[in-house]
Amino acid sequence: MFERPRISYIIMVLLFILPQSIYVIGDYMAVGIRFPLFRYQLASQSISGVGNGTAGNLLMSIITVVRELQYISSGEVGGILGKTALATYIWLAGLVVLFAAAALVVSWQLLENPGHARFPGPLIIITGVLFLVWAMAQYGPLFSGPSGYSIPVGVPVLWYCGYRFIQAARGMGGKDQAPSRV
Repeated sequence: MFERPRISYIIMVLLFILPQSIYVIGDYMAVGIRFPLFRYQLASQSISGVGNGTAGNLLMSIITVVRELQYISSGEVGGILGKTALATYIWLAGLVVLFAAAALVVSWQLLENPGHARFPGPLIIITGVLFLVWAMAQYGPLFSGPSGYSIPVGVPVLWYCGYRFIQAARGMGGKDQAPSRV
C-alpha cells in the first residue's frame, strides 16, 4: 500500500500535520499540542500579568519553529544553551530528518527512482526517536518533571509509518533498477 504514490504522499502530508505531543508547562501555566512545524499553546495570565492566577485570561498562541528559534536567540527562554534550547534543537533535527524522508519519497515516487525506496522508512523512525528524545530533554526521562509533562502521542504513528515504508521497500524486492521503458 505504501508503495503507491498517492498513498505515500498522503501519509507524508499527514506526518507533517498530525499532532506529535501534548504537553503541560509547569503547574498548568500553559498547555499545548506540538505539531512538527508549530505548536498550539494556551497560556494563563493573571490580571496582574504574572503568575498562574485564577482570575485571568487564556492567551492562545501558535508558535512556529522559526519563532521558537527567535525566542532562544533573544534569550527569552533561558539562552541558546539552556534545556529548552537543547530540546528545540533536537526537535529541529527531527524535523530536518522528516523533510529528508519526504524528499526521498518524492524522489522515489515522482521521479521513479526506486533506489531511494529503502531510505524514507528508517528516516521516519529516526524522526520518531528524535521527537521522543525532545520530550525527554524538555520534561525528563519519564516525560514528567518540574517543568511539566508531555505525552508523545505521535511517536507510535511515526514508528508505524516508518515500518510500513520499510515493508514497502522490501516488497519491491530486486527492483532497485529503474524500470525499462520499452
